[in-house]
Amino acid sequence: MADRLDPDPNCPAEGQNGSGSKLSKITRLAAVNGKPAVKVHLNGAYWTTLPASLVVDEDLHLGSEVDEARRTRLEQQRDTAAALSYAIRSLDFRMASRGQLRDRLARKGHDDATIQRTLDRCEELGALNDRVLAATRARRFRDAGQAPFSTQQRLRRQGFADAEIGAAVDEAYADFDEEAEARRLLAARPSTTASRSRAYGFLARRGFSPQLAGRLASEVAGEAEKTKPPADMDELERQVRRRYPTAASDAGARRRAHAWLMRHGATAAQIRELLQAR
Repeated sequence: MADRLDPDPNCPAEGQNGSGSKLSKITRLAAVNGKPAVKVHLNGAYWTTLPASLVVDEDLHLGSEVDEARRTRLEQQRDTAAALSYAIRSLDFRMASRGQLRDRLARKGHDDATIQRTLDRCEELGALNDRVLAATRARRFRDAGQAPFSTQQRLRRQGFADAEIGAAVDEAYADFDEEAEARRLLAARPSTTASRSRAYGFLARRGFSPQLAGRLASEVAGEAEKTKPPADMDELERQVRRRYPTAASDAGARRRAHAWLMRHGATAAQIRELLQAR
């Protein structure tokens, strides 16, 4: 019997390349209806769907051999193309900061490396520009009556970096007069000057400094007190008894009664008198 020949260790086995990686062969390419994409089958089984442009660029055709390294690279290019397509559509629908777009891509399930490549590519294409977008939004917030501190916090929540926030706020508020703007806002909303707490809260929510908000709130509330008719104590007591019958025994009802009396012009002394009477 003839001697059996051992395989040459330097000759790759069938289905492998010289580096020992397993080779697969493209056995079918099928166009996807209505989309610029191609379904790829390897060794008779469906593998993945690739962008048509990627199939052309990589010169993929029936019989092409795909080793593990090329397969991994094609999957990476596929994921990057899908992420970029989604990012462009998303930015076309609503502009976003780099941080916001990163969150959107993460929610779609893309990995960190794909997200980073996509963000960089969007910046290269000019679709993503944090400096311009931050400046635009800062001007919009100023026009809406927000003080610099409020604008900074809003931009930070929207995913902008500190450098873009600082530059945008400095540009938008270059000639900003905080006290003049606060007085303008209070004059435009007379209902906010009915009490000190209401005026203070109105300004504080817009990011004005506590010192300025407190001083102006005391000033406008004092003017309002001079022109406000005295509260009808009998009517207030009747309303409190009807609205908050358990105020004497229930702490929650007592707090609500206190807030209601404040809104309807009762002084602190009158509120204590009414609630103690209960």
